[in-house]
Amino acid sequence: MRDDIVYTPVGMGVVTSKAGFRIHPVTGKGDFHSGVDLGANLNDKVYNLLDGIVTRVGWRGNLGVAVEIYCPYPNVRLICGHLNAYAVMPGEWVPRGRVIGYAGSTGRSTGVHVHYTVIRQDSDQYIEPMQFLLQVPQYVAQLHTAKAKAAVAFNMQKMKTEAKKIDTETVDLPEKSAEAKPPEVGSEQN
Repeated sequence: MRDDIVYTPVGMGVVTSKAGFRIHPVTGKGDFHSGVDLGANLNDKVYNLLDGIVTRVGWRGNLGVAVEIYCPYPNVRLICGHLNAYAVMPGEWVPRGRVIGYAGSTGRSTGVHVHYTVIRQDSDQYIEPMQFLLQVPQYVAQLHTAKAKAAVAFNMQKMKTEAKKIDTETVDLPEKSAEAKPPEVGSEQN
């Protein structure tokens, strides 16, 4: 995985449904779509895009089988849902480019794809995933700087001290909130 190219968790991924308000393909009713859906084939590899620590894996209601990763820089949670299987465990450090799961159609889904959600850790605000993906190469470049390394260390320590137990079977996603912009590259993330 090159650091200067924009990827999705399924490579160059084709968007099949954007984030935001839409008519849900299963219910036929208007609802908020917290992430972007990316077309994939059954069991296509799903990749981690930024270094982070796995915080949750397993069944997440409508998302089906999902993997959640906390990325201390830029202080976001990344969620890949509707997976057929996962390849990581909670507490595991996963570098950029690592396979974290395999595309599927679990949960409330009309076909094989990967749902990708980005949430700011400090405010639980959703970030528009495609805007975030465009900034990933800049985040990767920043991760090589001392300032970003310090932010990673600070945010990891904060996460450890403020960690709360989550019942994966009953807690899905945060309630919808105002959409946030991706964190600015090089900004303080605490």
